[in-house]
Amino acid sequence: MSLKKQLSATTSIFPLAIYRIAFGFLLCFSLVRFMANGWVEACYLSPEFHFTYQYFGWIHPPESATLMYSIVVLSALAALCIGLGFLYRIATIVFFVSFTYLELIEQSWYLNHYYFVSIIAFLLCFIPAHKDYSIDAIWMKKLRSKSVASWTVFILKIQISIVYLFAGIAKLKPDWLLEAMPLKIWLKAKTEFPIVGPLFQYESTAYVFSYFGLLYDLSIPFLLWNKKTRPYAFIAVVAFHASTYALFSIGMFPWIMIAGSLIFISSEEWQALLKRFGISLTPSEASAETQPLSKFSLGFFGLFFAIQIAIPLQQYFYAENVLWTERNYRFSWNVMLMEKTGYAVFTVIDSSSGKKWVEYPKNHLTDIQEKQMSFQPDMIWQYARFLEKKYKNNGHDTIEVYATVYVTLNGRPSRIYLSEEINLLSISRNEVYDYIID
Repeated sequence: MSLKKQLSATTSIFPLAIYRIAFGFLLCFSLVRFMANGWVEACYLSPEFHFTYQYFGWIHPPESATLMYSIVVLSALAALCIGLGFLYRIATIVFFVSFTYLELIEQSWYLNHYYFVSIIAFLLCFIPAHKDYSIDAIWMKKLRSKSVASWTVFILKIQISIVYLFAGIAKLKPDWLLEAMPLKIWLKAKTEFPIVGPLFQYESTAYVFSYFGLLYDLSIPFLLWNKKTRPYAFIAVVAFHASTYALFSIGMFPWIMIAGSLIFISSEEWQALLKRFGISLTPSEASAETQPLSKFSLGFFGLFFAIQIAIPLQQYFYAENVLWTERNYRFSWNVMLMEKTGYAVFTVIDSSSGKKWVEYPKNHLTDIQEKQMSFQPDMIWQYARFLEKKYKNNGHDTIEVYATVYVTLNGRPSRIYLSEEINLLSISRNEVYDYIID
């Protein structure tokens, strides 16, 4: 059977519905948590200046705090509606647009799982995950269906597999393999952890964790796809991500990935699992009919996944340590690979008068902005542009901006990071990487 026919065949909607429910409720909780922790204020309202992503410099937060909170609330409600399957088609679009907008406002708050959520939300816009086990299916009888086309489940599995595989490939670096970094640093700070904490003082423990993490990322997609190994793989997913949540401050990422593994569990496996807990529920079965995937849809999703593969591959076309330069580091599933800190101070010169000023980022940035900017080249460049605007507004039209930056990576001694001789205003955002000192 050709791939197109396999994707057009129908399958039970139950696994898809379970994933929709888990995803929606989890993201609703995540956004409520975001507001409760005061992060709307910290991320969007407090900063004097916002770092933006390349090509998205036109995205800014609203000036009104009420409107800013309203957007976050709207996104949370849309996520809740996805979980409930209520006005699902509208909810998926609203959630994708609002959540992605929130993500793109401030670059210093970049997290891999924010990007992952946007991707999944985008895919859900095309997937009829509300045809059963939803409010929509209850009040719209004609909508209800016990089956969906196999491609709707397949593309979610593919996307989750891409994340794991590239996260594993990214670990094939000397720091991870030969030095057990940064786990060697992080685990030694956790020696008071209950029961196993004393083991974290030994370097051998860090190596065990490093190689287990590598093998986990590279193997877990295949183990989840395989029916025989799937039960053990699911247990491994829960154990692995629960452990990382307990040990490291990585937010909602572990729970989002645990939820992602649910899509791999078949309806028959769900039925057997629920019976063990005394729950008598018969998942809907696939019908004999097919739901053909159009050539346009096949081409669209083919292009989408080609892009998803191409983006993380970019970093490997440069003969440099991407952990140091961070060229194409974001959106490439580089997960937990480095402990990196920096210190940056800027010198502003009015070339016409010869006057000089020293600028300390803490005077204009929040703590997290200053921390992230101090070792990320494109953010250093953006801050120089901010200083240019500030001084030009004060009547200085011939401004030059230079930076003195020191960075330490994975326990190495701090050293000069960026050429101090380059006027940051004379180069483009992409060119700044060429002035990093290896």
